Amino acid sequence: MTPELVCFGNFTIDDVVLPDGTERPGCTGGDALYATLAARAWEPECQLVAPVGHDLPPSVTVAMGRAGLSFRGMVPRDLPTLHNRVEYFSDGSRAWTLFADPATFDALSPLPSDIPADWRQAQAFLILAMTLDAQERLVADLRATTTALIALDPQEDYIAGNEARLRRLVSQVDIFLPSAEEVRRLLNTEDWEQAARDLAALGPQIVVVKLGEDGCLVHDRRNGLMQHLPARAVPHVADTTGAGDSFCGAFMAALLDDPTDPLRAARAGALAASITVQGYGADPLFACNPADLRAQFDAGH
Repeated sequence: MTPELVCFGNFTIDDVVLPDGTERPGCTGGDALYATLAARAWEPECQLVAPVGHDLPPSVTVAMGRAGLSFRGMVPRDLPTLHNRVEYFSDGSRAWTLFADPATFDALSPLPSDIPADWRQAQAFLILAMTLDAQERLVADLRATTTALIALDPQEDYIAGNEARLRRLVSQVDIFLPSAEEVRRLLNTEDWEQAARDLAALGPQIVVVKLGEDGCLVHDRRNGLMQHLPARAVPHVADTTGAGDSFCGAFMAALLDDPTDPLRAARAGALAASITVQGYGADPLFACNPADLRAQFDAGH
């Protein structure tokens, strides 16, 4: 069956280091995996396109199959899975160390040729953080071959020195989903509302600035909407890795469910992010029944 939403990104193995020094090595992650698992509560026909390294743990493959993910978009590469060290600090900042060179990162990012032909009929495409080259290839290909919605989540580490390239890329997408740090690096500001207006003026209909524990700011250029939504309270935060990716996946799926209400979509994103942070890696999303998550959302809890 043709998916309604296709998420593009990577698989990763992440070693997480918390501010208190606690380490959790070998967490299963990757932006495409977080986003797709989160999206399926609102859009069951959501799939991912993400190259698979030769050493992705078999247990992950089994879990993805049980979750209903198709392997058609998981094109094998004869390379090791991307491996990150993610270190969090007490001031809320974080540092990523990618144990791969830029060429390997790019090779493990999806290509237009990796997209199954019938998946090109999807209603929306979510392009998650990867190399800038890979994002540019995907946006150019999809913009030329489809009228579907294209959403972009940038990658903070490539912004410095590539601001003009990123602005050009933003001008070609319908929805832009940067984090606060990405806005700082691109526009050198913390005036989120003005930043949202400036980014929307480049072309996107909707800009959502993800503010972490402070929630998000939603701007809809179509009707002038500008509204801050708080993050959802959670009883315990274990690991925030993947929260932004989960937000993006759920946001896009819920927006397809009701294209007129980006605030509802943002609430869906906040719920998905709140589930993700309560465990390590993608485990909380694998353990969460999509129907139960959707029921919780529809009940307003």
